[in-house]
Amino acid sequence: MAHHALSSLVQLASLSGGVLMRKKTISDEDRLKYLTVYLENFSKLISNITIKNKESLGISNIVRKLSLFFISDITKINQQAQVTFFDEITLLTCNFCEGAAIEESNSDDNKYYNDSLNNMLEAWSTLLLEYGKEQSKKLMREHCISIFNKYLQCHLAPPDGVRQANDSDVEEIEDNEDNDRTKYKEQLQTIGMLGRTVPDHSLPILYKLLESRMEKLKIQLQTMQKHPLTLNEAAQLSDMFEDIHWTLLICGHVLCMDSDGETPMIPNEIMQFSLEQFNKQSNLDASLRTLASVRDLNTMPECLEQCDYVIRIFSDVLRLCTIEDSAAQVQLGHFMSPEVSCSIMWMLKRWCLSYLIPVENYYLEVSPILVGAVGKDTEGANFVLNFILSKIQSNICNFHSEPVLLRDTVNLFADIVCVKQKSRYIIKTEGLWNLINMQKELKPGHLPPEIRRGLYKGFVLSGTSLQDPDEKLKFYEQILKPVQIRFEALSKANNSAFHHEAAQNEVIDLLECLIGIAKGALMSSFQIIFNFLAPILSDMAQLLGICHNYQVIVQLILELFGQVAKNMLCYLNFMNSKQLYDSSLAVVRMYAKWNKNRLSTESFAEETSLQDLALVLDLLTFILSKDCLDLSTGSPEEITVTASDVSLFGLSFIMPLMTMDLLKYPSLCSQYYRLVVLINDLFPEKICALPGELLNSLFYSIKLGLTNFGSEITQASLDFIHGMGCYVYKHQVNNDAMHFMLKPYLKLLLDLTLTHQMNSDLISTASVSIYALICCFRQEFNELVKTLVQAQQDPLTADRLSAAFDTLICGVEFNCERQSKLKFRNNFDRFIATVHGFLLMK
Repeated sequence: MAHHALSSLVQLASLSGGVLMRKKTISDEDRLKYLTVYLENFSKLISNITIKNKESLGISNIVRKLSLFFISDITKINQQAQVTFFDEITLLTCNFCEGAAIEESNSDDNKYYNDSLNNMLEAWSTLLLEYGKEQSKKLMREHCISIFNKYLQCHLAPPDGVRQANDSDVEEIEDNEDNDRTKYKEQLQTIGMLGRTVPDHSLPILYKLLESRMEKLKIQLQTMQKHPLTLNEAAQLSDMFEDIHWTLLICGHVLCMDSDGETPMIPNEIMQFSLEQFNKQSNLDASLRTLASVRDLNTMPECLEQCDYVIRIFSDVLRLCTIEDSAAQVQLGHFMSPEVSCSIMWMLKRWCLSYLIPVENYYLEVSPILVGAVGKDTEGANFVLNFILSKIQSNICNFHSEPVLLRDTVNLFADIVCVKQKSRYIIKTEGLWNLINMQKELKPGHLPPEIRRGLYKGFVLSGTSLQDPDEKLKFYEQILKPVQIRFEALSKANNSAFHHEAAQNEVIDLLECLIGIAKGALMSSFQIIFNFLAPILSDMAQLLGICHNYQVIVQLILELFGQVAKNMLCYLNFMNSKQLYDSSLAVVRMYAKWNKNRLSTESFAEETSLQDLALVLDLLTFILSKDCLDLSTGSPEEITVTASDVSLFGLSFIMPLMTMDLLKYPSLCSQYYRLVVLINDLFPEKICALPGELLNSLFYSIKLGLTNFGSEITQASLDFIHGMGCYVYKHQVNNDAMHFMLKPYLKLLLDLTLTHQMNSDLISTASVSIYALICCFRQEFNELVKTLVQAQQDPLTADRLSAAFDTLICGVEFNCERQSKLKFRNNFDRFIATVHGFLLMK
């Protein structure tokens, strides 16, 4: 009964629409009265029961629904009722937070309290937005503090917190990338909002936690230099790392807001608080001296109390970096927590994107301390950039066996260099050139492949801020020339040398560098990058032929071409485009040559072996996009070879490889049909002009798509038939081969729809494809109808079927125009509903 009762209460908490929203029947006064009575009884309910784990979900849903449907009404009820409501949901939130912490420590599969906490925090985010005005914040202050404190305590080890030990997830950071960041993202976002509502409370707690844990960490490291840790000391170290990890996550969400797809900015609450500090206690000199002292681990600056809180927290994070590097220097780096290191990189990225060299015009007012410490043309900003670049280099050197950490490190580098306001300063720093020079010295295979390409992407992006053409060319030569020299040396080697592991590692490393370079190309740098890549690309077909048995190299070559086409082709002029077309086709031809027989054997039918074929389809799709988006300069009269010609020519090599067995792989199948439909939508005339054998293979794959691979592929095949049918009719295509290929689909589609072999959701799509085919083959359609009617043994069924077909085409003009098509579709829906009621096809 409890479940049903809670379900009813949840529904009552979300009454809206015609029940409570019609002002003619229900007044605002009545809505408030209903809400007041509901809240009074809700208060009696939760104060007289002990909420069990399963019941918490229902209770939290009530609060979430109330905040969603009655948020404006909650602000209108009397002050005492609001205070009571906030007191109760604050207590519930804190209780659920404790329950969620216990669930996490016990590794329970059923996360009732965690889900309930999510509901409560979602309700709080709505309430915080509604009560965001300054005069309303006083009402929310104590509640925000209580929830913020409780959440922090539940993620800290005793004595400061109540987090319980949990050993089940030890050493899983590599298998569960960004686990806590993604798993608790929504929770952390709301905790960040709560912290920003009371920055005078939250920020001091956070920097005190960081500083106290750093002191303990330094002591632990000193102890480890003298003797091995005891079991108790090791447990303390693990707890300390977990505390730092969660403190960093909360710091990152309090100081910064998620900005996916938007320009990262300093939150208004933090900017205002920094201004208040400047007017009361903080000063720029103390903040700068604190920032400059982060490499000194022996003493804390005396001016710490006059430092801006935001700068102080950031300085603490930089000091953590220094501790990590110091540990690595004394051969204790392997004792540091990769999870904490990842959180540091994540925190640095968020902070730098929002605070480092901010665009002052984006703000109504700015904090003199923040702008003076890390704004444009400041020594502080230059210091921070050099420090971060040095930390990136340190991570690459000291933690090269931690792929997740390296990925976060490279993400930090790539994200800050792609911001023009920051990259123009980065390119002048000593730290960038140290990083570039270090890369030149690394041996092939020293770093994971995606890290190598990520760094070169960052190097290329950093040069886009240069305005002077000569200066830009000089910069890119310093980045690209060493790679070019390595490739030239490799190309002069004997073919037999490529069968040795050292040569293969060199090839793989070079291809990773080239892919990173291609991914970093932008409109301001593509010409320099392509001029460098073009000669290398022209030699790739030969390299693929030599290394055709080494799948990793084959895939990297294909991916390189795909990235060049994806990132640069839309900008290339006719001559450069033709160069890329020629090189691409040579590679596809070479690939098909060496894989034609291999692809048809059972030993190759493994999903990992299909990745290279998927890369070929990606390449052809990227090339085809040139005809959709062409940003190049030049006269159209110069163009003699189009992207669609190249895609179709490439498809002619790949089509024989697309066997039924290979098309059973969903991702590959989807890619293939997506490409075919795109070509047909853009250039149906070129499909019509295909050679007979290729046209036959293409239509055979469309037939397979209608019956073998699920709704998505059936939809694509129907789109193909509809597009081709409309083109053939409207342009009166006089092509016997095309008519021969297209005509059987009229009967096939009728059979599939009449015999329930097609998903009912696709009937409308199938109807417009049938309509297009009837336009092309009206006589054949009449004969099909006659045959179907005559096939009925029951005269009554035959008459009803004949009448249904008459109704189907009644008043419909077969001219492939939109209105006629829509009328036929509506008629067809009624036709199918009628016919399915009496017709049984065998």
